[in-house]
Amino acid sequence: MEAAHVQGRERPADQPRDAGTVPGRFDAQGRGRAGALADGKNKDTQYTAAGTIKLPNTQTDLPNFNGTPCGPGQTVSMETALAKSCNTAFGEMAGQLGANKLRRQAEKFGFNDPDLAVPLPVEASTLGSIPDDAALYQTGIGQRDVQITPLENAVVAATIANGGKRMQPYLVSKILGPDLKSIDDTKPDEVETAMSSANAAALRDMMIQSEINTGGEGRLQNIQVASKTGTAEHGAKPLENKPHAWYIAFAPAQKPEIAIAVIVEDGGDRGLGATGGKVAAPIGRAVMNAYLAGR
Repeated sequence: MEAAHVQGRERPADQPRDAGTVPGRFDAQGRGRAGALADGKNKDTQYTAAGTIKLPNTQTDLPNFNGTPCGPGQTVSMETALAKSCNTAFGEMAGQLGANKLRRQAEKFGFNDPDLAVPLPVEASTLGSIPDDAALYQTGIGQRDVQITPLENAVVAATIANGGKRMQPYLVSKILGPDLKSIDDTKPDEVETAMSSANAAALRDMMIQSEINTGGEGRLQNIQVASKTGTAEHGAKPLENKPHAWYIAFAPAQKPEIAIAVIVEDGGDRGLGATGGKVAAPIGRAVMNAYLAGR
């Protein structure tokens, strides 16, 4: 599979973005889900379907997008929670998993790596502080102090696509001489196994369902895509600020050739109505389609 491709806007890709989200963004949900799978859960494991829950030991609400329940019943499967970006389910999942396991899983995907370079140095992504259970729920959906670079989100997608093996990202594939023959090739370098191949396949299948559930334009024809969107609130008054729109994906889902992360800061021209599906997904699909069409 190709090295991760990154699409950003305005700010350099090596700088972390705020990761507060409604609905929950994949960087948090993916790590939480990977941790839950490693902890013995599966796509059918049930979590709350409530449209809003209270953060533990507080009177603060944790809502889904528009406070919408994840389903008609009291609980919803892990697979459906991912497809519908259910904050309440992922908050509960993080609470069950615990801060230590969530942090360890994040580090397996490349968080808190001060030496990451492509070879240009890249700012480390971080979960931030998790002082209590309320913070754990917020961190589990990408809120609070979570910060992630587009490159790290592309690495998350590529790791799942690669059967759970995290590879060292690089900027230059090869150097050509005056005769256009290669004089230096970058050799793929495996960093570590972030998750088992079975769990990576399970997460891939859930991301396929997420792509099916995601709106927006530019769906790839006759190519199966695995993806996750996110709509990231940020700033001191998040409900008054235009959200960042995220989309990570890889394709073809069963035999990946490209992994991608897209961020459109402040939602582009969609304002407060921006979502990852409406704004970022069409960009990601266009990039993947152009790459796959030209291979």
